[in-house]
Amino acid sequence: MAAAPRFNLVKRAQLVKQRLESQFRNAFSLSSEQDPKAWLYDLLKTKENLTQVNERLIHGLLHLVDDIEDAYHRHETEIKLRERSLNLSADELIDANQKIKQQLEHQQEVSEALRNAINRLLLQQGKPVLEEKISNIHELSNRVLELVLDRERTENEMLVQREAMDNHGIVVTVNVDGTILTVNDKCCALSGDSREELIGNHMKIFNVWNITKERQKEILKGAFSGEVWHGELHSRSKAGEAWYVSSTSVPIFSPAGRVNKIVFICTDITEHKRLEQKSAAKKRFYQSITNSIGEGVYAVDANGKTQFLNPEASRLLGWSLDELASHRFHDAVHYQKEDGSLLKREACPVNLSIRQGQPYSSDGDYFTDKQGRLFPISIVAVPLKNNHGDIEGHVGVFKDISDRKRAENRLKRVYEDAKKVSNAKSDFLATMSHEIRTPMNAIIGLSHLALETESQEQKQNYLEKVQGSATSLLSLINNILDFSKVENEEITLTHEPFTLHQIIEKLAQIFQHKARQKRLKLIFDIRLSLATPCIGDKNKIYQVLVNLIGNALKFTDKGFVKLFVKEKDNGMTFCVSDTGIGISDEHKEKLFNAFVQADPSISRKYGGTGLGLSICKRLVERMDGKLNLVSTSGEGSAFSFTLPALIHREGRPEEAVSITSDPLLCVSLNEDMHSVCDVLGHTFSRLHIGFTHHKWEEAPLPTFSAKTLIALSDTPSDWDTFYEQLHAGAFNSLNLAAIVTPLNTDEAVRRIGEASCDKLHIIELPFTEHTLLAALVPNANITAKTQVTGLESKKWRHKRLRNKHILLVDDDSISLEIAQQILLDSGIEVTTVADGEQALAACKKQPFDALLLDCLLPGISGFDVAEKLTSELAWQTPIIGISADATQVNIKRAISAGMCAHLLKPASAEEILHTIDIHIHRGYKTLNVVPTDD
Repeated sequence: MAAAPRFNLVKRAQLVKQRLESQFRNAFSLSSEQDPKAWLYDLLKTKENLTQVNERLIHGLLHLVDDIEDAYHRHETEIKLRERSLNLSADELIDANQKIKQQLEHQQEVSEALRNAINRLLLQQGKPVLEEKISNIHELSNRVLELVLDRERTENEMLVQREAMDNHGIVVTVNVDGTILTVNDKCCALSGDSREELIGNHMKIFNVWNITKERQKEILKGAFSGEVWHGELHSRSKAGEAWYVSSTSVPIFSPAGRVNKIVFICTDITEHKRLEQKSAAKKRFYQSITNSIGEGVYAVDANGKTQFLNPEASRLLGWSLDELASHRFHDAVHYQKEDGSLLKREACPVNLSIRQGQPYSSDGDYFTDKQGRLFPISIVAVPLKNNHGDIEGHVGVFKDISDRKRAENRLKRVYEDAKKVSNAKSDFLATMSHEIRTPMNAIIGLSHLALETESQEQKQNYLEKVQGSATSLLSLINNILDFSKVENEEITLTHEPFTLHQIIEKLAQIFQHKARQKRLKLIFDIRLSLATPCIGDKNKIYQVLVNLIGNALKFTDKGFVKLFVKEKDNGMTFCVSDTGIGISDEHKEKLFNAFVQADPSISRKYGGTGLGLSICKRLVERMDGKLNLVSTSGEGSAFSFTLPALIHREGRPEEAVSITSDPLLCVSLNEDMHSVCDVLGHTFSRLHIGFTHHKWEEAPLPTFSAKTLIALSDTPSDWDTFYEQLHAGAFNSLNLAAIVTPLNTDEAVRRIGEASCDKLHIIELPFTEHTLLAALVPNANITAKTQVTGLESKKWRHKRLRNKHILLVDDDSISLEIAQQILLDSGIEVTTVADGEQALAACKKQPFDALLLDCLLPGISGFDVAEKLTSELAWQTPIIGISADATQVNIKRAISAGMCAHLLKPASAEEILHTIDIHIHRGYKTLNVVPTDD
């Protein structure tokens, strides 16, 4: 009878255990053959795929299974003990009960521990803890099962969210030292690396370029401090393709409250960035177009407020966009009529046309600049419409036509005057217009420029060229008047010594401006020294070259005009070539006939009398030469002639001058300047200076420590490229020394800025060996006296003499004033005194760079002053004497008194400045180089 209760209790315990195992298998979808405890241990072996929460849950379940098994065994033991108690004595029964009590207490402790573990899990999930009445193992195991099922549902939801995130964005997880722990498929696809290549590697494998390594470390450090970071990351894929992402770093906290992982959640914005870059490039392109055109461009909205001004518009109006943005464009700029009266906005012809949706074009409107200057404009304005066709403003393009209006007014006056003149004009004078027009154009143009410029240096430069052109014009008129003598072979040739530079510099003065006006490159390719002594009629040679170069410029609209000179058999060959309209074979024969042009259509289009080439041909023939022509219609022409025995052998230098210079590099940014670089190469080769020509399209740039020239055409895009590359550091490896360009110096400086030009010489076309050497080899070893009077040499001299201090001594007030003004105009500081005593006192009081001293002063003469300074005061400063006495006795006396030079009154400004220059800067001389046979 006693065995039956035991059987029931044992059976019941086994059933409870089997039920718990069955519930566990059902909860985790285990088969009847799988042991729950073994399955839990297998899960722990895949630890790297478990979250910390899941890992803790598995350990808790293992403890729970152990506790249940212990409880089951204790319960079975209790039953056995109870069975034995029936046969035990009272003492044994007491001992057994005590043990049973201890076991029950232990079981209660286990239940309490299990309850506490369950409560901790509930609190972590934000749920209420168990009620106090829930304490038996069966109830507790049911609660554990509920927690497991809830966790499984949560994980399923997280998997769905993670899958959605993986499909949308790029996810990367890193640990505290930046090692990549996990990546999703999108990350692999973007970077081009496999998951195996990324996981375990440092996050620097992504090679982010837009954030410095130091900043990356700061971001990572901040993230592990709990900070959330937002920003962009830029890099390249394994295949080299750029990618861009918008990234957010999210810190992951451990149960201890510390950040142990960082999740970077990124969105691919590569396509957006590409569209941004494309849009920015297109904007820059259109901006460069509006900035580079030579006309003002503005835009206003529907209310007339200014929205845009290009640089030319700002220059013409004197307003910046920021200044004008707060004003109506009409009220600030277009509010006056030609007579200065008010033009109301409602009556403005531009606004009236725009309101009707019509474009507006006129040459009769006037703008007013910021300073109040009223000037005529040529304007074209078009309405701006939105997608619905509503007018939202307009864009206007305008230019200042003041010069054109003045020219028109002059033409009107000339026309009115011409109508009053007798129509009976000499046919001969009519035919001379072509020959006179070239130097006259220089005189009129340069006079206008001199009146317009604010720069005293430029004004002086222009007036000197006007004087040279006027002299040339007079000489030309005299030669043309001799045409009848040429026809009758009565012309008289002179045979006087001269040098080439006397011709070349004058040609440059006359034609440089005209070439720039037509945007042509005027090139002088001189294959022998300009100081080569010659003997012949330089005026006749000059007259021929004036005609040939003038014709070439007139009949050429694009490309270049080149003067080529070389030595040939003790004579000299001249060739003027161009890329103009050319001459067909059928018209070549009559080209040299007087008063005849090759084609009547040419006369109608270009004007001229047809006399020039006839004069040239006969003058060349009188000098024992022959004028030749090579031409192809539409491709250009080349006129050449050789004058024999032109070079004066006895007067040639005995040896070539030695020049010490490192090799030079020339970089041409445009194929239009390749021919200019070729001429540079020939010139430096003749001067025995190494020269290398590098074409911009031939990358990469060489590393060249010596001086480098940049050849730039007048095309704005060339200058934009050079400016961008200069500030991007593309030329940092080069020693930039000069820019060779058809532009004038002021325009070149304007295009790239004075700061960029601070150490760069601007060498204008046409250049000569003098201008090149003055800019690049100022310390050349020379023996000849300086005779440069060209376009650029005076600029360098002006720079050298600027801020020099000269003591000027003369008792004649007018002579003193003239000399003083000449020096002041060259930037020289001048101290003036009127006698010898004052001169000696001034020299003892302060130092000077030179002394310009009248020799015949009252009281203490200039000779005595010079002698006292050199002998008594050990004066080392140059003393230059000046007097009206040209006798050799006077000159020798000046030299013996200690003067280094003597000038004869009246001395020209050129003589005075040149003499001061060469004696202050004794190393500055003109090269006298023996030409090679190249």
